[in-house]
Amino acid sequence: MNCDVFFISESTGITADELGSSLLSQFPQFSFTKRYHPFIDTIEKAEILVEQINEIAEGQSVKPLVFATMANKQINKVLSGVAANYYELFDNYLDKIADNLGVVPRRESGLMHGLVNELQYDARIDAVNYTLAHDDAMVLKGLDEADVIMVGVSRSGKTPTCLYLALKYGIKAANYPLTSDDFERHAFPKEILKYKEKLIVTTISPQRLHHIREKRRPNSRYASMPICASEIKMAMDLYDRHGLVPLDVTSQSVEELATQIVRIYRLSKSVD
Repeated sequence: MNCDVFFISESTGITADELGSSLLSQFPQFSFTKRYHPFIDTIEKAEILVEQINEIAEGQSVKPLVFATMANKQINKVLSGVAANYYELFDNYLDKIADNLGVVPRRESGLMHGLVNELQYDARIDAVNYTLAHDDAMVLKGLDEADVIMVGVSRSGKTPTCLYLALKYGIKAANYPLTSDDFERHAFPKEILKYKEKLIVTTISPQRLHHIREKRRPNSRYASMPICASEIKMAMDLYDRHGLVPLDVTSQSVEELATQIVRIYRLSKSVD
């Protein structure tokens, strides 16, 4: 069955998307058509959006779901009149937190993603720029600035994970794909090994790697099962030689893998 889902926010909509999508993941029997409406920061915009959702809701066997992060009570009141199942994700918490803290919430738009967190924002942008410049070993210089260096065979999810680390956590994440030269030498490049304490090495099942590579280069030697299995075995031999324990990325999402890496990174920082 299908259900239309709307993510609405007075700001970027990132919070509504993350929280709402996490909740929806518990209902795999449904497919969801997701629609995003950020920066609904006036009553006029809210009224127009309500009309649009009501039109879509007409004739639907399942009423649309609306996930909103709307601190402004007036705008929230307009949106809550929509012909859909409306969930304001702040509503259940703001007043309770205010009671517990003994203060009144400001209920202003954009506080989370605005210039209030300018330093954090700048750090994330710097991390993203660094990560893009050090993707797939495009630049081996400057690795001293890296917070982590992710290593694994080609097409094992290094790039999306590193970008997520940079954007979400402000972590400067370089990545390096193991090559035939590395396997022939039975060693990492000296530039990589110099920062062994920053290395996050990964492994993946041959079947999963074959499936991923087939999508990129169908029926190629690069994507064949024997090559995938051989590269993974040689990578594991390299890890063993250098005393490195890999993270298995076979069945992990980018978010799950990033969480593990953040835990490792923070633990290493606390030991320094």
